[in-house]
Amino acid sequence: MRMADKKSEWEPMGLERFGHLEDKIFRFVEAFKAIRKENATLRDENAKMKNELEQLQLTEAGRTESMAQLQQERQELRDRVENALTLLAALEER
Repeated sequence: MRMADKKSEWEPMGLERFGHLEDKIFRFVEAFKAIRKENATLRDENAKMKNELEQLQLTEAGRTESMAQLQQERQELRDRVENALTLLAALEER
């Protein structure tokens, strides 16, 4: 066999390997694009959930503040009622 014959036998094998490599690169690029798209979607979803969490935290803080104010008003009303009852009891004793 001559050297030229061996070279011509290797060429299809080399081109075939190159074709497989091209296919692998193409699949890799497509997978990378899909992952990048999924990553963007997850980032958007994450930002949306962070915003929702912030809104819930603000709502909860507002409700906590309202609850504290209502408890304070309740205590003030209780104190006023106790004072009124004390005055009534003092009037009855006379």
